[in-house]
Order: sequence, then structure tokens, then C-alpha cells
Amino acid sequence: MVLKITALCIAVAMICAALRVQRPELATAVSLAGGVAALSMALADVAGVGEWLDVFRQLLGQDGDVATLVLKGAGIAVVSELGSQLCADAGERALAGRIALAARLATLGLCAPMLSRIAGLVSEGLACGG
Repeated sequence: MVLKITALCIAVAMICAALRVQRPELATAVSLAGGVAALSMALADVAGVGEWLDVFRQLLGQDGDVATLVLKGAGIAVVSELGSQLCADAGERALAGRIALAARLATLGLCAPMLSRIAGLVSEGLACGG
């Protein structure tokens, strides 16, 4: 599937390069459409993720909160990367950077409760050991 997606993206890039000379606005639209098509092709590879998620939850046992945090973090990463790339393709590198920054802040916010729990456990461990 990766070869097909790569071929599609190269073909779209060549079309966009030809269009950009006369119709830059049309080249942007074609590029975005090609990106959406490539993403829809890539979704076919995600079918096996469901099984992996079940194994992941079993490994974590009853602590579903950690699994939820990990899945939210993965979702933030995928959505922000897609948005950032689309903005960069449209020539809006500053907006792509803002998406990346927002994703980092969201991930930090997502991790804050877990980090405070870890800090509490370390603090308790130090209190018991001393």
C-alpha cells in the first residue's frame, strides 16, 4: 500500500508543479485532494490496530485510564501531524508551526495528571525509605 500511496503523491506533486505556474489556487486544491486520497488509502492499513488495542488494554490490566491517555496522545499526534502537513502544503508554514505547538501543549496537559501521580509515588517512596 505504501508504494501506491507514494506513487499517488508523486503524481499529484507533478500535477501541482505544472498547475502552480498558471493557477496556484488550483494547485493547492489538487494537493489537498491528493492528500485526502492518500490518507483514505492509508486507513486500510489501520485495520489491524483494533487487535493491538485489545492486547494493549490486557497488558495494562484494569488501569484503563492509562490506555485512554495513550490513545488520546496518539490521536493528538496523528491529527496534529495531518493538519500541520496540510497547512505546510498550502504554504502556511506559520500555521503549521502553531498546530505543532498546540499539539505539544495538549500532550503536556494530557500527561500532567500522570506526572503528578508519579511524583506522588516517588515522594511516598522517599518518605518510607528515610
